[in-house]
Amino acid sequence: MTRCLPKYGLSFPLGVLLLVCALAAAGGAQEKPPSSAPIDLDKELQDSAPTDRAKSYYHYSLSKWYEEKGDVNRAVGEMHNALKYNDASASVRVALAELLEKSGDMQGALVEAQEAARIEPKNPEPHWLIANIYFRYQGRDRASMRDSLKKAIKELEQMRQDAPEDERSYFALGQAYLELGEPDKAIAAYEKFQTLVPNSDAGYVAIAEYYERLGDHDKAIDYLNKALKSQPDAPKSLMMLAKIYSGLDKNKEAVELYKKLLDVTGDNLAVKKQLAAALLDSQEFGEARKLLEEVEKTAPTDRESQILLSRALLGLKEYDRAKEILNGILEDNPDHLEARFYLGTVYEQNGNPSEAAKIFAQLLEQTKGSAEEHKANRLVFQQHLAAAYQDLGENDKAIAIYEGILKSDPDPNPRLLFFLINAYRLNHQLDKALALGKQQWEKNRADTNFGLVYARTLADAGKTKEGAEVLQKMLQADPSNVDIYVNLSQVYLQGKKYAEAEKILRRAEDRKLDSERLKFQLGTIYERQKDFDRAESLFKELLKEKPKNAIVLNYLGYMLADRGIRLDEAVKYVEEALTLEPNNGAYLDSLGWAFFKLSQLDKAEEYLLKAAEIVKNDPVIQDHLGDLYFKTGDLQKAHDFWSKSVTIGTEPEDTQKVKEKLDRLQDTLRKQKH
Repeated sequence: MTRCLPKYGLSFPLGVLLLVCALAAAGGAQEKPPSSAPIDLDKELQDSAPTDRAKSYYHYSLSKWYEEKGDVNRAVGEMHNALKYNDASASVRVALAELLEKSGDMQGALVEAQEAARIEPKNPEPHWLIANIYFRYQGRDRASMRDSLKKAIKELEQMRQDAPEDERSYFALGQAYLELGEPDKAIAAYEKFQTLVPNSDAGYVAIAEYYERLGDHDKAIDYLNKALKSQPDAPKSLMMLAKIYSGLDKNKEAVELYKKLLDVTGDNLAVKKQLAAALLDSQEFGEARKLLEEVEKTAPTDRESQILLSRALLGLKEYDRAKEILNGILEDNPDHLEARFYLGTVYEQNGNPSEAAKIFAQLLEQTKGSAEEHKANRLVFQQHLAAAYQDLGENDKAIAIYEGILKSDPDPNPRLLFFLINAYRLNHQLDKALALGKQQWEKNRADTNFGLVYARTLADAGKTKEGAEVLQKMLQADPSNVDIYVNLSQVYLQGKKYAEAEKILRRAEDRKLDSERLKFQLGTIYERQKDFDRAESLFKELLKEKPKNAIVLNYLGYMLADRGIRLDEAVKYVEEALTLEPNNGAYLDSLGWAFFKLSQLDKAEEYLLKAAEIVKNDPVIQDHLGDLYFKTGDLQKAHDFWSKSVTIGTEPEDTQKVKEKLDRLQDTLRKQKH
C-alpha cells in the first residue's frame, strides 16, 4: 500500500484541525465521534470464505478502479469482497475504512480501522486513520472537541512509539497539542518533525505562526529564518516574514524580502502591491511609482494599486496627478473612504488646509454612527481635521476636537496628548500647555515629543532658561537626536541668545547630523541678527543641493522682499515656491508682500487676501493687509486688520510694532472725525 503524506504547508484553523492525507473530505459529518457498530448476528453466523489472496487482490484492484472512476459505493462493495477473501489483512481493512469514511459511514470506518490496529498493532496506518477520523469529527461543544483531540493524540502517540521515523505523527501532534493549549509539547513535536524532514519549512512556519499570534515577533522571526534556511525560496515564509518586518517598521528588510518573493512568484500582482507598499513606507517614492506604473499597464482598473500610486505621487509632491487619480476613483465610487482620505491628504500637504478640512469633515460625517470597524479610521480623520484647523489658525476648533477625543478615552494615546499641548501653545493658552506639558514630560521622559513641546512652551512664556535646561537634559540622554539640537537652538533664538543658538548647532554639525536642517536653522539665526549676507549664502547652498526646496525658496524671497531689495528676484523665488505648493498661505503672503514693496498694489491685495482666506488667524498676514490698505488710503480697513493682528499676535516685539501703527492711525482717525 502507498503511504499518504500530509501537505505540511497548509495551516489549519483553530478548533477544526484538518489533517490532509489520502483522505478526501467526507460528507455526512456526525455531531459525535463514531463509536463501535452493533453486532450483526447474520454476519457473525455467516460462514467465512476461505482465504484466497489472489481473489482478494482482484477485488482490491477492482475497488481501486471504481474509486478512480468516482463510483464510491461500488468501490466499497468490491473492497468488502477483497476483505471476504483475506479478512486478516490490516491493509485491506485500512483501505476499506478510507472508502467508508469517504462515503460518510464514519462508524464503519472507525470499526475497520480499529480492527486493522488490532491485527497489526505496530502498523502506523490504522492509527493514522483513526486519528484523522477523530480530528475530522470533533463534535460541536468544547468538551466533545477536547475529548476527540485527546483520542486522536492517543493514536498519534502510539504511532510515534511504533514508527518513530514517521514524520506525519509529529506534525499532527504539533497541531493537536496547540489545540489543547500545550505549546511546549507542540513545539517539541514540530522541532522533531523538522529533524526528520530537514528540507521542509512546515514545522518552523507553524511554530512562527504560534509566536506571531502571541505577539512575540522576535521568536516568530527566529523560526521564519530557520524555515528559510531549510527552504530559501518558500513563498509563505518570505511573505510572513516580510509582513512582520513591515509591521515593525523595518521597511528596508521588508522591501528586500518582497523583492525576493517577487522573483520567486514571477509577475504576481499581490506581491507587487505588497512591495510597493513597503517601498512607500521606506520613503522610496520614485521606485514605488515605477513599479506601480507597470502594474497600471497590466491592471488599469485595480483600485488598490491606484491608491498606492497616488501615495507615491503624493510623496513626490506631484499633487495634480495624485488628485486626478483619486478623483477618478471617487467618480466611480463616491463612498471610497481611502480615496477620499488621500485626497484630503493631498490638499493638506499642498498647503490648502481649507479644502483638506472639508474632506476630513465629510469623512467623519460619512462614518458617523458606523460600526466598530470605523472607530480607528474616525480617530485618524479627527486628527487630520484638527491639524487642518490649526493650519487655518482656528486653534479653538482643533482644541475642541482633541479634548473631545481624550474625554471619551480613559487611556489616551500619548500622541494625542502631545497634539493637545501643542494646540494650547499655538493658541496662547500657555498655562494649560505648561501644566499638561510638564505633567506628561515628567511621566514620559522617554518620549522626546513631550520634552520638545514643553521646552518650546516655556520659551513662549519667556522662560528661556528653563526651556533650555529641559532640552539640555534630553541631549545628555540622547546626544544624536537632531530634533533636540534644532529646538534648543530655537529656544535660544527666541530669547535672543544668538551665540548659544549658533553654538548648539555647531555641536550637532560635529556629530555629522542632518546638515540640511542644521544649515536652515543657522540661516534663520543669521537672518534674525540681520546678518543677511551669511543667511543668504546658506540658503543658496541649500538650493544648490535641493533646487525644489519650497521652504528655502520662500524664506529667501521673503527675506529680500521684507528688506525691499532685489524685489524682482524676491518675486521669482516665491513664485517658484508656489509652483511646488500653490495653496500655501505663507507663500501667498510672501508674494503679496513682495508686490506691495514693488508698489503693485492690486497684485499685492490679490495675494494677501488669498493668503488671509487660507490662513485665517495669522498676525503677519493681517499686519500686511493693514499696511496695504493704509497705503491705498482705506484707513478703516487698515484699522480693522491691524486691530486683528494685535489681538492674535504671538511675538511681543512684533505685536508692539503693529500696536504703535494702530495707535498712530487711531489718532489720525480721531482728528479726522473732529
